[in-house]
Amino acid sequence: MLIDPHAHTSGISRCCRIPAPEVIEHAKSVGLGGIILTNHYQKSYLENDDAAAFAAAYVKEYEYAKACGDEADFAVYFGVELTMDFDTRLHMLIYGVDPSFVLENPRIFELSLPELSHLIHENGGILVQGHPYRGGATPQDPRYLDGIEVNCHPIYKNSHEDDVTEIAMEHNLILTSGGDYHADTYRPHCGVYIPDDLPDGIAVAEYMKTTPTLRILVQECDAPDWHEVEHTRTV
Repeated sequence: MLIDPHAHTSGISRCCRIPAPEVIEHAKSVGLGGIILTNHYQKSYLENDDAAAFAAAYVKEYEYAKACGDEADFAVYFGVELTMDFDTRLHMLIYGVDPSFVLENPRIFELSLPELSHLIHENGGILVQGHPYRGGATPQDPRYLDGIEVNCHPIYKNSHEDDVTEIAMEHNLILTSGGDYHADTYRPHCGVYIPDDLPDGIAVAEYMKTTPTLRILVQECDAPDWHEVEHTRTV
């Protein structure tokens, strides 16, 4: 099954133009069998600095999207796209944690990268740097990362596939491919191939972490075609 591990819905992500049912419909139209819902989790989204209330709304939106997915025979897994408060250009994708993770740790945006990495690993998850070259961002210290993303969002004109792949190979990182779809462009053909029977996001992250060869799909920005990549690493 092909899933997109970087997806948004308008219920939380203000930059996304469509709600969960349409996100699912658009994803199915390009052959996806599921998404990891990684809505934006950032300090600027808080009202009255109430992180607990935001975390609750965040989980509620995931539960709504998952219910929509269940009705459409489409997998919706839990994830987080975290904007780091110390440098808001840095977006970290969190996989393999339960939704209760944000309820119990509502102010994770305030952590340093080493602190975040430790907390994620302590909770059994993995940490992937999303779009590591966007907006002046740079790839972060690989000691604190489990993976790095080829980002296929068309609006940014370059997936940086070659550079990101080189980093993943050099540092034995997981290589992912995400669409980062906001319905402000066409729906890219991209994602990660996983077994059909993985029951939740924890199992998906465990698969990405433990499989020696992960197969991804990449569509370079505005390219008419897409291609598969097999990334092999030591596990």
